[in-house]
This record gives sequence, structure tokens and C-alpha cells, in this order.
Amino acid sequence: MKVTAECIPCLLERGYREAARVVKDEAKLKEIMGEVLKTISQNFSPEVAPAYLGTLRDRVIKRMVGKDPYKELKKTANDLALKLLPQTKKTIFERSKNPYECFREACKIAVVANSMEFDVSGYDFRLEDLEKTLKNMSLAVDDLFKAYRLLEKSKNVLILTDNAGEIVFDGLLAETLKFIGVNVTVAVKSGPVLNDATLEDALKVGIDKIVDKLTTIGSDCVGLIWEEASEEIKKIFLGSGLVVAKGMGNYEALTELENLGVNVLFLLKAKCNPVAKSIGVSKGSNVALLKKL
Repeated sequence: MKVTAECIPCLLERGYREAARVVKDEAKLKEIMGEVLKTISQNFSPEVAPAYLGTLRDRVIKRMVGKDPYKELKKTANDLALKLLPQTKKTIFERSKNPYECFREACKIAVVANSMEFDVSGYDFRLEDLEKTLKNMSLAVDDLFKAYRLLEKSKNVLILTDNAGEIVFDGLLAETLKFIGVNVTVAVKSGPVLNDATLEDALKVGIDKIVDKLTTIGSDCVGLIWEEASEEIKKIFLGSGLVVAKGMGNYEALTELENLGVNVLFLLKAKCNPVAKSIGVSKGSNVALLKKL
């Protein structure tokens, strides 16, 4: 997905909101935003993905702030999601023992859990609304049956995670995939970026006890930017019968790839207009989109 004109003010606004979480001094905030503005303008091109510019922006902010602006919020999100997990798990395994139905429910939950994101321009999410959000699981794009047919022929599945808190429900999807009978690798970010899950989050919520392999993408980028990905994750990606990519960042970055011959199931909530328009849905829609890259 290419950057749009609407992405530019969003990139800046999100940067300001992120920095302002931990920096209260006006002079320091202006200094940070000046560096963010300079970095985005120096690296802007109509051909780049917004995830790339967002990655550069966040690196500037982390360097100048000196810590992860979302660290405490991520802990709170993980704790809340873990409290909701037992009841949510029942909706999958108590309603049906049919593998496809279990897969479908787990994917829908994983899509809706992608609502757990903060500081996106024009999109507001409150952690206290998570339980209510998980009950609204309609899909504007529903390629889950086609994805399941691929699973029937697959041995290996890779899940590229997105946000902390949300990763609890990615673990539920991984558990469902294990129930179906495939090997599951989960890959998180190798360092803090936005409120995305890292190894610390994955271990806290127990993903390592569910999956066959827990690793990182080898970078702290927004989504999976192929040029920055580790050789390990590239090999796993290319050897997967299905890749499940969570969130808008992965959609922005991965849809720039082509001729890889890999089927990717994008599970996300379209929280901004550019992503929604790219997919062909209205803003706020829940999406389970299968694409061959």
C-alpha cells in the first residue's frame, strides 16, 4: 500500500500524541516534532508505504524520549485481555468441535481484538470497551473459508502479531490452529514500536507455551518491512502454507511485496480512511482478507 496525502497529517499527529504521553515540556515537544517533521519530509516519496514512514518517526521519538512511551499501557492491555481470555475461549471450543467453525470464531475474535490501538487520528479506543467490542464480530470482508481450505493443505502457519493485549487473542488463534493440526510460529517485534507486542509481551501472556516456535521479525518496524526482516523470518515466511498478518501496519508493508507465492490472511480493523479505501470497505470495518503475494 502506497502512502496517501491523508497519511501525512496522521503520521505527524500520531507522533505528537505518542511523544506527549511522556513529555510535558513544550520546548522539548517542539524539538521532537521538528525532528519528526524533518525525518518524514526527507524520506517521503509517493512510492513508500506509510508503515515505513511510521517506523522512522517512531525511532526518532524513542531516541529523543529515551524510553517506550507505551510501556505501561501495554502492560494494562495485556492484563485486561488475560482476564477476558477464559470466557472468550469458551466461545470457540464450547460452541463447536468442527475445526472450521473453531477457526472461523478464533479469526473473528482476532480481527476484533485488533481494535486495541491508540493515538490513530480519528479513531478512539478505550480499554474498558474491549469486552463490548469483542461481541461485535461481523466481517465486511470474509475470506475465512478460502483460508481454511489452504490450511487443509498446510503444515506450517506463521502469525505476525500486532498490538499488545491483542496478542492474547492471537494466542487463542494459535491454539485453534494447533487443534486443527498445523505447526505454528508466532513472530513479534524485536523492539518497542507503537503499542506493538514484543517478546516481553509474548512471554507475559504465555504464547511460548502454545506455539511450536516463538521468534521476532528481526526489527522494530511498523508491520513487517521485508528489507529489515531477519533472514530467519524471511525463510519461515516463504515456507509457510499460510501467513496470518495482524493489523494495518502489516497490511501497509506486506502489500508492497509481490511474486513471493505466499498466501497471506490479513486480519484487521480498518481504522483509517486510506487503509479502508485500499481494501474497498468503510472505515471501522472488520476484515479477513486473503491475498497471494
